Amino acid sequence: MRDYLVIYVDAALDRKGRAGCGLAVFIRGRAVYTESFGFTHQGGSAQLEAYICAGALELAAARWPEHRVVVRTDCAPVVRSRLPSSDSFRIAVHEVRERCRRGWRVVRYVNRKANPAHELAREGLKSWIRQGLPQAA
Repeated sequence: MRDYLVIYVDAALDRKGRAGCGLAVFIRGRAVYTESFGFTHQGGSAQLEAYICAGALELAAARWPEHRVVVRTDCAPVVRSRLPSSDSFRIAVHEVRERCRRGWRVVRYVNRKANPAHELAREGLKSWIRQGLPQAA
């Protein structure tokens, strides 16, 4: 049986539509990949987290297709949502569920303090702000 790939994800969003994303990928408790970056985002924070979870599942399918995958997020609405409250969030959660159906992939909740991607997301946001790139309207 193959080892599980555990991907921790987090996002940071400010009021001006600037976002940061953090990913930390572990196999057998050892970090094999980390990334942080910034970008603009027009929606809410839960929607952003859902899209990041979906992106992490897509990354895992492309880079580590032989592994079972667990994506861990500190965004409880993404994990527990049965009836998403907005259309944009509904679409984002639907993407996560569709990607989970494509093999051994699940999304689980993790406490923010136990999420190594939390600081990566904050760093991604800070680097985006420091670059002085145009803000979302």
